[in-house]
Amino acid sequence: MTKGEMDGVPREDRPAVAIFRSPLFNASETFVRDHADGLRRYRPVLVGLHDRGGGAGAIVPLGLRERLGLTLFGRAGAMAARLTAERPCLVHAHFGTDGVLALPLAERLGVPLVTTLHGYEIGRSPGRMLLSGRLSWIRYALLKRQLAMRGRLFLAVSEALRTEALAAGFPAARTLVHYNGVDLDRFRADGSAPEAELVLHVGRLVEKKGTAVLLDAFAAVKARVPAASLVVIGEGPLRATLERRAAALGLAGTVCFTGALAPAAVAAWMRRAWLLAVPSHRARDGDSEGLPMVICEAAASGLPVVASRHSGIPEGVVDGETGLLVPERTPGPLAAAIVALLGNPPLRARLASKARALAGVRFDAARQIERLETLYDEALGTGAATARCG
Repeated sequence: MTKGEMDGVPREDRPAVAIFRSPLFNASETFVRDHADGLRRYRPVLVGLHDRGGGAGAIVPLGLRERLGLTLFGRAGAMAARLTAERPCLVHAHFGTDGVLALPLAERLGVPLVTTLHGYEIGRSPGRMLLSGRLSWIRYALLKRQLAMRGRLFLAVSEALRTEALAAGFPAARTLVHYNGVDLDRFRADGSAPEAELVLHVGRLVEKKGTAVLLDAFAAVKARVPAASLVVIGEGPLRATLERRAAALGLAGTVCFTGALAPAAVAAWMRRAWLLAVPSHRARDGDSEGLPMVICEAAASGLPVVASRHSGIPEGVVDGETGLLVPERTPGPLAAAIVALLGNPPLRARLASKARALAGVRFDAARQIERLETLYDEALGTGAATARCG
């Protein structure tokens, strides 16, 4: 029995939502797959430019000509014609860069466009995007104003990101906060004993994640807690540079770089760790976080967090209650906070309990999907959707 059938709506009768993401899917973007899998009253139809193995049955351009027609000229007729058979009620794009791509598709279909804003597309200036050499960023810089005017609804993943989005020109009345949800069954403590002094860091290895700052801090941690170890989960363009930095700091035997791991493996590491370190900061090109998913996953796992006061992170880490916050780009305070948590089991236990409670209130995937589907209803101007669209 499908999720839709459990809600009393047969799968074939659920209204369809076209979920648009250019690559289906990037390894670090598990929230897009979770969005599709979690819908209950609506039926997901995956749409994008490239199928990277995660979009079985997805609608993608048939050949280079169709792809270039959409990406260069906004010609969505061919994809819209194939998508029409699914009778979508609306299109939901992830990231503003994909909102710009999905806008002509939604308009060709005659349906509303919902766009989730995640962070990097808001923090970077239009000038930097125009000079980036990346087609998706250049297109977004040129067409962001059209997206803001013609899109039906914009969902920022944190209040801090919404504030930045409004400053960037997105409409206040149509830009709301919607936190990404976490599967509270996948990410939860299982009662097993964690590994002593194990610190975890999870994220794509790019500048804004602050991994270099963490390595500098961990050299100081190691001097005060000799048994401490650090596991870095994630892949990215800075991996080789960071591995060399760890070796230069004398941490080669202390820091383990695992590469990207599946969500179940990340959840298992969260159960093994004593704390999670998230020292994110604004990158030199303006790239910044919205609210890192790993913060929400750690809260669900009852894992205390040491993090920076950056963007939406304080909305997922309540300083002194569910974790500890330090200023951005400060290895000294970061090291001190990590050492303080490693040496204080009662504090870790108290923070863990309150973190799990916060996750249940703010990041529960089931509740967030229910709220998202209510936002779909409102974008369509309907009550609870039970009828076919198209």
